[in-house]
Amino acid sequence: MRIIKNICRKVFSIFGYELLRLSQDRLYYNNFLNLVKAYEHCLNKSQNLIPPNERRPKLLARLLGTSPAEAYFIIQSLVKTKDINGSVCEFGVAQGETSALIANEILSSDKIFHLFDSFQGLPKSSRKDQLKDDIFSLGSIERYAGTMSCPEKMVRARLKALSFPLNRFIIHRGFFDQVLRGDVNLPQKVSFAYVDFDLYEPIKQTLNFLHNITLPGAIIIIDDYDFFSTGVKTAVDEFLKERNLSNIVYKCLIPDKIPYGCLAVLTKV
Repeated sequence: MRIIKNICRKVFSIFGYELLRLSQDRLYYNNFLNLVKAYEHCLNKSQNLIPPNERRPKLLARLLGTSPAEAYFIIQSLVKTKDINGSVCEFGVAQGETSALIANEILSSDKIFHLFDSFQGLPKSSRKDQLKDDIFSLGSIERYAGTMSCPEKMVRARLKALSFPLNRFIIHRGFFDQVLRGDVNLPQKVSFAYVDFDLYEPIKQTLNFLHNITLPGAIIIIDDYDFFSTGVKTAVDEFLKERNLSNIVYKCLIPDKIPYGCLAVLTKV
């Protein structure tokens, strides 16, 4: 039995999970649930933005690579953009945990959810990508090509567990430059997008793509701003400089890294 437990622990650890005793797990979750309620109460003091949601705490507790504090920027942005014409997009879905969080928040709406991922890991880096945070201790940015790969079935399983309608989500497979050239099901209008592509080229391409299909009030959140690769910050800063050259097209919020994480929030004016 001990051997089986050890094998299970190793298998789960590959995907970033840990096995806990049921009683211990329940205690941790109850503590986390209390923090979630308190945090939402504080956020809603200034404006009543975040409606209660029974599933949300469990989805927040399961997040990998996205902190709950960062996730609330996603949740708030989805509420702010709910009446803006357009679909919801996620660029870089990984295990699908953030996908599940987003899907849960828009479940009661009629929004279409577009999910973009290569399902082959990261593409090759460009000369504008310098390794800033060596998260896997690989020694160079070039060695990250092909890492962070997750199978498509993982995100599909998470959406299925939420009973998210099959006719309301579209998965776009492939590296983004390839998708742009050959995908006929790209969104025509976007109200909210979460961009987690990690490297300069795909992020710059994504921002330029979204610029042409977003209306005033639309929000774009870019993960890993000034983290992992320098290319993320470079792509965002270049995009803002180009688009805001003659007049302000995007407002940009860069929250404090502690406690909110590394992200940039762009709102189209």
